[in-house]
Amino acid sequence: MSTRCAGAGLRGWLWLMAATWLLLGGCAQIPLGQPMASFENIEKGRASATAPVAVGVFRIAPGVNPEIDTGLSVRSNAVVSPIEGSFAQYLKHTLVADLQAAGLYDATASTEISGLLTESMLDVPMDTGQASLGARFVVVRMGKMVYEKELKVRSSWPSSFVGMEAIPAGINQYTSLYHALVGKLLDDPDYQAANPK
Repeated sequence: MSTRCAGAGLRGWLWLMAATWLLLGGCAQIPLGQPMASFENIEKGRASATAPVAVGVFRIAPGVNPEIDTGLSVRSNAVVSPIEGSFAQYLKHTLVADLQAAGLYDATASTEISGLLTESMLDVPMDTGQASLGARFVVVRMGKMVYEKELKVRSSWPSSFVGMEAIPAGINQYTSLYHALVGKLLDDPDYQAANPK
């Protein structure tokens, strides 16, 4: 083995050990993956018989602890949003991704969806993991509010004692709630009635 290969192997091993230490007991910032369209929500959007919409402001709801928008503590690590460090912005971009893929996004539309993040939780103990996400969605058409409702989604799953397994599994469960929440909006008969084609 060449000295270069040996050095690369040693660096790789050291990096792996450092990453393991961070996940098991250190303090790392772990960003969510960039929002991508969900096939299930593309189908829901196309079946919803709703009109294309613009997407407006998304932010933390008044009176809610602002810390739920900026990070979640998971076994001494911080899970964060890659978009402006805000889970409200992550929800907005997830919604845009799903609407665009379904042909239901139009930045110039007279109907606009905005949102207030009301809940964001991820708990990864050594038995049962839990996550929840909630937002109040508001739809305004030509200056008139036609829809306002808080929607919530939750998830629970068996959680491993081993951090290297439990932390990624918990992050995956939490991330999936963003599409689940968008899907709940698209499925809501009140939303469909407020924004017909």
